[in-house]
Amino acid sequence: MPERGNVATARRRHISVGGLARSYLVQPAPGARGAGRLPVVVLLHGGAQSAEDVWRETSLPTLGAREGFLVVAPEAFERHWNDVRGASIAGSPASTVDDVRFLKAVIAEVIAQDHGDPSAVFMVGSSHGGFMTMRFACDAGETLRAAASLLSTLPDALARNCKSPRPLPWLAVNGTEDPAVPFRGQVDGTVRRGETQAALRSADETFRFWADRAGCAAPTAREALTDQGADERHRWAERIVRSNCVSGQVSQQVVLHGSGHVIPGLATDNRLAERAVGPAAPEVDGGTLVWTHFKATLLK
Repeated sequence: MPERGNVATARRRHISVGGLARSYLVQPAPGARGAGRLPVVVLLHGGAQSAEDVWRETSLPTLGAREGFLVVAPEAFERHWNDVRGASIAGSPASTVDDVRFLKAVIAEVIAQDHGDPSAVFMVGSSHGGFMTMRFACDAGETLRAAASLLSTLPDALARNCKSPRPLPWLAVNGTEDPAVPFRGQVDGTVRRGETQAALRSADETFRFWADRAGCAAPTAREALTDQGADERHRWAERIVRSNCVSGQVSQQVVLHGSGHVIPGLATDNRLAERAVGPAAPEVDGGTLVWTHFKATLLK
């Protein structure tokens, strides 16, 4: 699998949005000055994480350097995105910061300064960052070409008030044994780690929501990404594809059977970690899954 990102390849930039000092990491693609406009992949970190943390957890920076796209990792205010769930993170109160405005400003600056292609902007987030990706898709989906959510499902309140009509080819990745974001969803008022949680739709309903909005055909194709019998703990990955979406695109769901709240390809090697996040995912590289999905939309 490709190596995960090295923060030494990134530059930190500072930007003021709404009177707040914010920042983000960016990795310009090699040879960008002489190339045409470059795709932009915006990478959103999880709750209580930093941009550096998610950079080290994914192969997207490595793939960006190899294949010629910009990687951008914005920093949440106090490590907490305002994703409309109203949930606190690590004891911090729910954020009220205008993160949609912040992300739009970051995208505009990268397009202007790094030769980014405004018609090829993608967004992917994991966990808390996945919830923020879905909020951005609803509030500013016209900015994006496609999106991906990892280890997150659709808040019911967001589904009922999603504004953007733009169809987005979607990739959704979830573990069936995720203790933090239940694969089957959760009802409003669920208490988790002492905090009251908002209603979440199931992973299957989340994928259906985005695929339906993208105009994808109802029939699905299913394939195993890993051998069901190769893992002694019976973990395996399955891909479900809905095709014939708007402009001939596809939307995909990757189900990590027997896996928890762990980015695929990022191992949890000790049992103590597994108690908190559940079993590690099969040997499927999350960054490769994401970029393959995004890249396919550039070929249509």
